[in-house]
Amino acid sequence: MGDNDTTIVRCDFDIVTHVLSTKIAPEVIEYASRRLYRVVDLYKEKANKTELLGNFIYKVPLVVWGFSHGTENELIGPEVGSTVFDVGNALWFNNKIVVIVACLTGKKLAPAMVDNGARAVFAYDDTLDIRVWSDTYEPLEGFKECITKPKLLYDGVKAKDVYDATIAEYNKWINYWDERDPVTADVLRHDRDCFKMYGSGESKIVFSIYLFIGLTDIFAITYVVMWTILQVLRLTKPLWGKKR
Repeated sequence: MGDNDTTIVRCDFDIVTHVLSTKIAPEVIEYASRRLYRVVDLYKEKANKTELLGNFIYKVPLVVWGFSHGTENELIGPEVGSTVFDVGNALWFNNKIVVIVACLTGKKLAPAMVDNGARAVFAYDDTLDIRVWSDTYEPLEGFKECITKPKLLYDGVKAKDVYDATIAEYNKWINYWDERDPVTADVLRHDRDCFKMYGSGESKIVFSIYLFIGLTDIFAITYVVMWTILQVLRLTKPLWGKKR
């Protein structure tokens, strides 16, 4: 329970959250799954506080992602007036690493989570803008690669190095678009400048080896049982001839 769990909250209730939840978030889900993390995907109607609390009680994830609209105090839920993360439930994120893909949440929500025990939080302290051309979606790749770069957490990379890698990814795509479409480059530059890390830069997650330990235990038990059977057979073998 919780050894290798990660939770992804994907709100999908308008065009912006649809792009986030279907074009960007799946990259994180696939990446974590390939590294054998158990992904709990709270998508659409499951993206709510009740589902989230139940997940935290029974799974205790190491890393939590939230994709939606945001304000300074909250990650907005799919229902009118609802929230999924907010300063009121910041304590739920104790001992977790959190990545919030939403506007403004770096102002108050992320610091509140850290104040309540979150190990590290990545968030944007201004508007998070994504420039997409409806016909080709071409610029989306750069935004996706930057936004999902904290997936390096699943490789055991420290939070401070994840932050540096994300900034480097933004710089790479800014340079790419500077020549092709300066407006896209400016949007990426804005997102880079408002991407922040809160909490301990030394924070990282380590994939549990309990599975391998469990297999070792099984082999050890099997060996002991087989050895015992062989010893019984060896000791009782002289009696076989006497019975005949």
